[in-house]
Amino acid sequence: MEVTIHFDIVSNDGATINIEAVAILSGKYIPADFNHDVEDDREIAIDQMTFTDNDGDEFEPSSKLIEIVDEHIDDKDRDIYKDAEKGIDEIYIDDFKSDHDYETLMQ
Repeated sequence: MEVTIHFDIVSNDGATINIEAVAILSGKYIPADFNHDVEDDREIAIDQMTFTDNDGDEFEPSSKLIEIVDEHIDDKDRDIYKDAEKGIDEIYIDDFKSDHDYETLMQ
C-alpha cells in the first residue's frame, strides 16, 4: 500500500521544515495467541521525500535531515499503520522537535 506521510521538523530556533514522504507499507502483524508468538514483519519503505523550507521552497536535504526523517517515521510506525489500516493514504504524524538550530540541520 502506498501512503504519503506528512510532518514538520521544528528547529530549536523556531524554523520549520515541512516533510512529505511517499512510502510503501508492506508486511502484516499477527498478534500472539495461545499457540503462537507475535509475528510482525511490517516494513515502511520510503520511496521519495520532499523537503520544503519556511518560504515554501523545495531544497535538497542534508544527510542529518534524511536520518531524522527515517528515525521519526520508524518511531511512529504503529500510528502510520493504524491510519493505513483505516484506508487513510494521507497520513499526518506528530512534528519532530529538534535540539539543533536551523543552520545545523541544513549542513
